[in-house]
Amino acid sequence: MKTISRMELKEGMELAEPVEAAGRVIFNCGTKVTQAVIDKLEHYDVIAVTIMENVDYAKTHNERIQFDKDFQFFKQKYNDCLTRYKGIMLSYLGTNFSIPTQNLIDIFNDCYSAVKSEKQLLDFIYNMMPNEDELTYTQSFNAALLCGAFANWLTLPEDKKRTLILCGFYYDIGKWKIPTEILWKPGKLSDSEFALVKQHTLIGYKLVMNDTALSDDIKKCILMHHEKMDGSGYPVQLKGDKINEYARYLSIVDTYIAMASPRAFRPAFTPLQIIGSFEKSIEKYDSSILMPLIERISEAQIGTTVQLNDGTEWEVMLINKNPYSRPTLRNLGNMILNLAERPDLEIVKLI
Repeated sequence: MKTISRMELKEGMELAEPVEAAGRVIFNCGTKVTQAVIDKLEHYDVIAVTIMENVDYAKTHNERIQFDKDFQFFKQKYNDCLTRYKGIMLSYLGTNFSIPTQNLIDIFNDCYSAVKSEKQLLDFIYNMMPNEDELTYTQSFNAALLCGAFANWLTLPEDKKRTLILCGFYYDIGKWKIPTEILWKPGKLSDSEFALVKQHTLIGYKLVMNDTALSDDIKKCILMHHEKMDGSGYPVQLKGDKINEYARYLSIVDTYIAMASPRAFRPAFTPLQIIGSFEKSIEKYDSSILMPLIERISEAQIGTTVQLNDGTEWEVMLINKNPYSRPTLRNLGNMILNLAERPDLEIVKLI
């Protein structure tokens, strides 16, 4: 809402508050402005009124955040940095000339400077509207940003943080050699299509294996980021500490991004739904990395509004540690609901 002078009023605007004159209400909240309304306001010598703005019509957090000045600044910076990143990587794929790693770190720092906290970064990335033609690039770009945020949350030393960010930029490079129509196919992949997609770790490794500018950790991360701690991953079903440390980080980052991104066949999972999915398959990930991240991500959801599968809306009030994905909620009537005690209820949407 904003207050403007009567002289600024235009037909089609909507009054956000009742207008009083001569001791009575002459227009109710929600009145559409017409010339007759403007004439009557002039007759009663009303100097200013409060009108609705576009943001006032937004019903969900995703709709409201599009009008947030911090988000708009981040979005502009993000799109600029994504374009620079895409250009660098396409040139790399075309020439095989090594990329000065500082160039990628500079892009990361430039984009990361547009957020005030790790919590804000996760919120902003979650609420971006990805261009379907650039999903392969945005996934790696988002991975690098999340790697930086997670490194900060885990208080990693600067050298490890730098390597982790570079892993984010490079880890899925093999997918850039796979047809987009297969990678982002709306329906279920055929067995042969899925087999091709699974080749991206080997394709990526072969692309970089002779690049002396990249560390062995980055190369192994490209090769191993789909390996799982219980041996259920690919390409060679490695287990536990046989999997490169950075690949264990990227396994978590990659899974988070995949679930947080909308697809043609489903909406994006909410952060708490993502945590719930991790909790159900915790044996697949390095728990020493995953659990501290789950705690930080879940704490970042305090104060958000969610919708349950029964259609009711609640505010996240308190995070439960067993499990983190089922917090204690509060509604507008100050009723308290502990999801840990209500297995019949599920969070389905952020509001």
